[in-house]
Amino acid sequence: MSSITPEQIREIEARIRSETGKWLLGLEEPIQQLVRSLFVLIPYTDKITGVKSLGQPNIQFASRTGIGKTDMIESLSMCIEAKSSRIQGTPDLQPHDFIGDYVFVENARGERTLRFVPGKIYAHIVKIDEANRARPQAKAGLLEALEEHSITPLHEHVDIGDGQDRMFQKMPLFPVSGRYDDFDGPRFFMTLSTQNVYGEEEGAYDSPMAEIDRTTLVIPIRRPSFEKELQITSKNVVGKKIQKVTDLYEILEAAQFIHDNVKIHDRALEYRTRLIRNTDPEALMYDVSHGLKISPKLVEYVTSHIEVGVSPRVEFHFEAIARVHAFFEGSMVVKPEHFKAVAGQVLAHRVKLLQKKARKVRREDAFSYVLKETEVPPWAG
Repeated sequence: MSSITPEQIREIEARIRSETGKWLLGLEEPIQQLVRSLFVLIPYTDKITGVKSLGQPNIQFASRTGIGKTDMIESLSMCIEAKSSRIQGTPDLQPHDFIGDYVFVENARGERTLRFVPGKIYAHIVKIDEANRARPQAKAGLLEALEEHSITPLHEHVDIGDGQDRMFQKMPLFPVSGRYDDFDGPRFFMTLSTQNVYGEEEGAYDSPMAEIDRTTLVIPIRRPSFEKELQITSKNVVGKKIQKVTDLYEILEAAQFIHDNVKIHDRALEYRTRLIRNTDPEALMYDVSHGLKISPKLVEYVTSHIEVGVSPRVEFHFEAIARVHAFFEGSMVVKPEHFKAVAGQVLAHRVKLLQKKARKVRREDAFSYVLKETEVPPWAG
């Protein structure tokens, strides 16, 4: 049984947030959202053990260039005792570039063996810079890692060196111990990706829906205020060193406490599911045909603007983010308003607009309309 307390968890979060923000000015809100995402646990299918397990979210940051996305991700990874890696999104990126590849190794007796050299995906925190510059075909190689926290090598027989020679049908991502042969220890694996969204149409690719559906949060980063930008000088950042202030064991213990102890009220679950279904024309028409009272104005808007809405898979992501948000807001019960507060960053990027509307309407605006028209059930705590 965990001995950690809510006060200790908040102290851990404040410690990481303070260290992450040492180099950054005016980005307090996205830094807070990033740090709190460390404590999010989402169910996933562990095909190695055959058990439904809990794992970390995948986060994407979207903004114009030069705002501080990459610095934020780098500083976070520096203040945690963990293995981190960085993948640069480029048009020539191939799956083997980050999954790994095979090399022949010859010993002193002239015996040759095929050894698997793990790629950059084998890390606790994987940073993907300018993810939208990688081709969708390459990013398809990420889908198993994003969803199942494992990788299937191209060959079953893999010698990964150091005397570790065995049959690998799947390899886990990523044991806290850092050992490739650790199939039983606790794991920690999350991706943090960046995407430039203004004036970057050339050489960029739309993200596949399968990748979008596996991205828990899209956090927009806006330019700092005039007062904050006035403080951006070399004097305020040069010489500052990021210190290690926590490790993965401490983060996992805190995350497990939140998952086990923050309850979700029935009214909140009702609102969560209603909001998700209201983004989808097919689900809306089904609900209307089965007698549910839904605003005709909302039905008309969704069916005329949205091609595909949010999938049921996202119930898990939405619930997990709302649970952590509620905890850090001081509540051990998730209420409808907690879901509403985080809905835009969890759901909006998953909405696919009809082609005729996509040129005129942003998906964020379409989702905002659904959010506004979906009634929040009264809190009866």
